[in-house]
Amino acid sequence: MANSFINSMTINSLKRPFSFDGEFVFLTLSDLAQVFNAQNSYKTKFYTLFVVESGSGNLMIDHEVFDLQKGRVLFVNYNQVFRFAEVENFTGEAILFTRSFYNLIYTGNRKIKNDTAFSNLPSFLDFSKSDLVHFRTGIIDIKKEFNQPTILSKEIICLLLKASMLKYIRKTDNADYIDFKTNKKSTYIEQFKNLVEIHFKELKRTSDYADKLSISANYLNALVKEKLDISAENYIQNRVVLEGERLLLNTDLSVTQISFELGFSDKSHFGKYFKKITQESPNNFRKKFQQSNNL
Repeated sequence: MANSFINSMTINSLKRPFSFDGEFVFLTLSDLAQVFNAQNSYKTKFYTLFVVESGSGNLMIDHEVFDLQKGRVLFVNYNQVFRFAEVENFTGEAILFTRSFYNLIYTGNRKIKNDTAFSNLPSFLDFSKSDLVHFRTGIIDIKKEFNQPTILSKEIICLLLKASMLKYIRKTDNADYIDFKTNKKSTYIEQFKNLVEIHFKELKRTSDYADKLSISANYLNALVKEKLDISAENYIQNRVVLEGERLLLNTDLSVTQISFELGFSDKSHFGKYFKKITQESPNNFRKKFQQSNNL
């Protein structure tokens, strides 16, 4: 680690010859690996869908490492931190898109109205040869529209992208994703998640978020427990700790500096908070990762 911060990346900052208003770009995986220096970690302000055709290497997403292997499709969510390593003969396609691009068109179907169904999607899925051919058909169509843009290309790509993401969601075989429905309870959950993403550094109590949603803390906790199978407090704690893990693994900030960055008054308070969730201290977490990296 040699950074005191994690590089934040937007589609515009990639400085590609062409993108749709900084909201969508199509790249080969080799281009993407060159853009993202393997020595650095990046927090992206967009979604990324990778389709691996050949080659090898690793993609570290937050603190998990995934093999880049043929037939694998990977998905990186907003604000996740990722880094390439040991990439060789790497080919495939990468689609980078923002929330606003995906939400450009509302088809009338609640399941694909917007990107809320992306919450907690798995980071990768392995496709059989025949399934990958089927999946790549839509990707190839997107590539053609992007490389030769004309009237309505942006809208057509948006619809093709929705179809590709639905195929990814369907491949999970997870009823929670496939049967996603927009109702009042689901709306509260998504609003809660979004608020946590924005305010987790300064607001760490369930009541803080309940006030913003104009509902009681007990009702919010019951909803989160029903839908996510954890308490609202645990959800907030997990988000704070995730950011702590990202900073511990990808920067050279001290534990004290990270404590202040995450809104704690001192490193002792942060250490107890972190250990409650991970069962180890921030320093031990960092050392363990560094040792496994050296090995």
